Amino acid sequence: MGAKTAKRLGAKTAPLRKGIRMKKISIILLTAVLLFSFMPSVQAQEYGKIRALQQRAAYVTKQKNDFVVRVLTSYKIRHEINEQGAVVRINMDNKWMDITAIEIVPVLKESADKSREVTAHELFFFTADGILDVISALTIR
Repeated sequence: MGAKTAKRLGAKTAPLRKGIRMKKISIILLTAVLLFSFMPSVQAQEYGKIRALQQRAAYVTKQKNDFVVRVLTSYKIRHEINEQGAVVRINMDNKWMDITAIEIVPVLKESADKSREVTAHELFFFTADGILDVISALTIR
């Protein structure tokens, strides 16, 4: 091949390369636009899931707090609650004790058919002086 032929081939392939490069850039930009256009809907779905979980957690916490108050009231144990309805202090033997944590453990009974059912709840009140234990046949609802 002569120099003229090589120049002609180079001249013809340069626009082809430029066209292929432009197509690649267009495809990348289109992909980016599509990807980022779906991001807000994905974020909204995740926000909706988080919001639902937060609402469920608030409901369960309220249910737990109401149950603890019902148990203490049924046994005529004096107590104090905070703004959220959580028991923060109880009075035992004329002494007020600050509550650091409360655990509720279901008491199970096995029936004849080997199934288990909740027959009571054991409540553990953790204080600086120790752990107070209350068993109640009340149900959580």
